[in-house]
Amino acid sequence: MNPSALNNNPLSQLRDIHLPDPVSWWPLAWPWWLALAVFVLCIGLVTYVYLKNKWRKQVVKQMQTFESLNDQAFAQACNRLLKQIAVNKLGSDSSRFHGMQWLYYLDQQVRHPVFLPHLEGFARWIDEPNPNIDRRALEQACKTWIRKVQC
Repeated sequence: MNPSALNNNPLSQLRDIHLPDPVSWWPLAWPWWLALAVFVLCIGLVTYVYLKNKWRKQVVKQMQTFESLNDQAFAQACNRLLKQIAVNKLGSDSSRFHGMQWLYYLDQQVRHPVFLPHLEGFARWIDEPNPNIDRRALEQACKTWIRKVQC
């Protein structure tokens, strides 16, 4: 072949294909930043709710230690525990309530009444040596109140 025929060949004038640089992960596109922000907010919210409600689990666990007490001591321990929660979480003015006012106050802190009218004997356990209190109902009411109180 003659050299002038090689120069006239259009294929000989083509150059090699150069691929673009690979796409890097950094900097991230805005949807990835948004997804990362939502993820961090969700983790923060879950942590906040867990830490905010951690005391509820501890209190219910503490109530399990009351099972060995007699009925009078059980009612006293439940009352003391509810007073501690009310003072620490709802304010010190809750310590001034007693008797029926105390049960009304407890029921006002939740959406649906927990203690009244079924546990009126709990309001009079100090005055009566043998109050007529259903121990299981009192325990369930205390646990329900602890779960539902808004603080």
